[in-house]
Amino acid sequence: MHATENHDPTAKAPATGSLLKRVPGRARAQKKVREEFEKDVEEMRQRYERALWPLLIPNAGDIFRWRVQLECGCTHELLTREEDEYPDGRSYRDPMTGRRLPVGEYWCPTDHGSTQKPYRDIVEWGDRKILEFPADSEESEYDWMDAETWAKIRKPEPHSSMFWQVKLACGHYGQVCTDMDWKPEDGPKKVSEERITQMRRDFEELWAAEEGNGRHHEDPEREHIRKMLDLRWPRPETELDCYTCTNVRRITGYQRIGWLVPKAKPATAQVLNTDREKVAVQLAAAETEVRRLRKQLEATEEA
Repeated sequence: MHATENHDPTAKAPATGSLLKRVPGRARAQKKVREEFEKDVEEMRQRYERALWPLLIPNAGDIFRWRVQLECGCTHELLTREEDEYPDGRSYRDPMTGRRLPVGEYWCPTDHGSTQKPYRDIVEWGDRKILEFPADSEESEYDWMDAETWAKIRKPEPHSSMFWQVKLACGHYGQVCTDMDWKPEDGPKKVSEERITQMRRDFEELWAAEEGNGRHHEDPEREHIRKMLDLRWPRPETELDCYTCTNVRRITGYQRIGWLVPKAKPATAQVLNTDREKVAVQLAAAETEVRRLRKQLEATEEA
């Protein structure tokens, strides 16, 4: 997958453990990784009550290091809590929303220059909260909007809006603003056929003007508008542009580095530290051999 393409949420995930391979690049300095880990642990201790530390805060001795390659070609280092807890078998956190990403996906911090956010269907409405806003200014707050249009949508008094956390078909999360009295069971409100005909005409004229200025290009935004026009401009909209999709990538390979804190090698044989211990071992072996010979002699005499 090319680095500038959008992540494909429909890609089938491989079986965990099947992506073990040699990953390009070198492991980071262990001391640096340990310092970053301890810093994260200290931040977690500030967030959680002490009683929850054993459950939520990992121990450095249980952490295993991996080099991971993503479908964009980038390589990063990840940590798991077990040697055989494969990186593509767990869920990582979305740094923008704080929600968990689908298993096997990882937020790539590399800037791939992708600005087109794909639209995804809203499949679930979650928590909601009310936000208060001051009155809108008399002049348009948007450079691209003329004064006449702004006057029609401007709110001259302080107002409130409801914001919902929504889950998208790609498995990521976003936020949608609605009227205060709207509920998911109400369904979206739609405009009349007459109104949608006029809106479609207005958009086609706008796009024709853009083409005349050499700015024509098909993009997710124009495709989205056409879809909403076909659905008679539902409010709230039935889909949302997903910023997360432009940044997450699926894990395509990983390589073991080792434990964050190296494990002590188990003893393979008894270590004899003194001459006395050596002599005691030799004597015990000799006594065992004497007992064996005596039994052999007794058996010969009886015969």
